[in-house]
Amino acid sequence: MKKALITVLVVKLLFVFPGISQADSPITATDFYEAYKDVKMVQRAHLEGVMGVEIAEFLSSPENPIDLKAAVINALSWRFEGKNNAEFYTYYLGLLYHMSITELDTDFLSADEIFCLGYLVAMDNYFHPENAMSLLEEAHKLMEKSFTVSIVLALVKAQMAFEQDWCEAWKIIENVLRNTDLKQDLRPEAKKIIVNYMILYREYCK
Repeated sequence: MKKALITVLVVKLLFVFPGISQADSPITATDFYEAYKDVKMVQRAHLEGVMGVEIAEFLSSPENPIDLKAAVINALSWRFEGKNNAEFYTYYLGLLYHMSITELDTDFLSADEIFCLGYLVAMDNYFHPENAMSLLEEAHKLMEKSFTVSIVLALVKAQMAFEQDWCEAWKIIENVLRNTDLKQDLRPEAKKIIVNYMILYREYCK
């Protein structure tokens, strides 16, 4: 059964941020949007860093492939004090589906929209990656063959493991890389950016 009320997840974004920095971490240090700089919406997201109507429309359009949507969200980036892009996108989805955000649930959203919202939640508050898990796991169930969806979910899981076990953070990524059943729908250059950073954690595996 689909679950995860959107408003509950948005409220979680308001939690107080810890006083330590994790700028060098799986979510924040894998700028794979660099491989998509030829895409105008990626350029715009990088320059503005804030969700606008046109970016929201791009994320919800079924005409745009999932890797471009992931690159746009990655380009929106993160900020130590947090961002509100997931909240803005939620309001857009409410307008799109003609309902209040208190009524909006994943039952009304496409698989791409569930994924985008989950990834936005993770990027907005990288101190609490667990807030994004229910959305990203639901999106993964719907698009389990997508390498893009799988690797983003893995990055968020790695972020959760990062505090306790750096080896585990690498293994989570490695499991996706070794899955030959996945559709390689992320540009090779983007994949390389992710691997080049995450492989640094492999040396902690004994």
